[in-house]
Amino acid sequence: MRFGSVLWNGTPVIAASLGSRWFNFTVAAARVLPNDSMPFSERIRDVGDLIRSGRFTEETYRKVADRVAADSALADCWLEGTPAFTLPWRPGKVIAIGRNYAAHVAEFDNQLPKEPIFFAKANSACIGPGEPVCFNASLGRVDHEGELGVVIGKRACRASEADAMAHVAGYTLVNDVTARDMQRAAMAEGNPWFCAKSVDTFCPLGPVVALPGLFPEPVETPLEVRVNGETRQRSGTDRLIFGVPRLIAAVSRFITLEPGDLIATGTPEGVSPLRDGDVMEVINPVIGTLSNPVRVVAEG
Repeated sequence: MRFGSVLWNGTPVIAASLGSRWFNFTVAAARVLPNDSMPFSERIRDVGDLIRSGRFTEETYRKVADRVAADSALADCWLEGTPAFTLPWRPGKVIAIGRNYAAHVAEFDNQLPKEPIFFAKANSACIGPGEPVCFNASLGRVDHEGELGVVIGKRACRASEADAMAHVAGYTLVNDVTARDMQRAAMAEGNPWFCAKSVDTFCPLGPVVALPGLFPEPVETPLEVRVNGETRQRSGTDRLIFGVPRLIAAVSRFITLEPGDLIATGTPEGVSPLRDGDVMEVINPVIGTLSNPVRVVAEG
């Protein structure tokens, strides 16, 4: 019950997991599900299209996956090996949560928040697995921040904590890459740090979106970040100060969340500076590994 975006014969389609294998969900669904005025395959090209269509559900997945498993006429939908995933979708909004792990708060000598702290990242910063995070050396220190991402599947406006999980489509991995020196300079002058979080390529996400049924509720799942194979961050969402329902309720009190929006839930301790040639990996046993190389360019 995991979905990713891939290129199939040069055409963007959705790949879905079935056991240890993957199949072309877009083509299979076009044959299995009833179509509206436009064929399913022409409307659903990436995970975001599926979410916004209202069909990103376990029920839809089961209908298609069961037919693929049983019907030899759909044998051509199977994909070879593990697909080369691209950006799953470009979120409408990226809302990131600050200071949501106590140990991360402590490593920067900040105060524990009494309410969720949230800010925005530009969706133009989003890149997929394998794409390089690129920045100019003049930015100074740039850090990795591995996080669990909450994908919104249903419009949420002033949602209650009790109803919050009904608005979740699934989960993905996010690397909230941050220009730390730029952020600190902005904070020292009392200015927002939007630019420090929104530099092009500073929001890798993926490799896939996993349905909520793959996780316990409340969500408790491990996170690890490795740089060049060395563990830099290791924690789990059981240590979040504010859990997913609280975050959805807090954000949607002021900002309406739409299908396809993304909440990055915050990073644990262990953030560290990146150097040219580094390879970052954000790892979760259910979602997989979000891997991105680092490219630092000289000034000019």
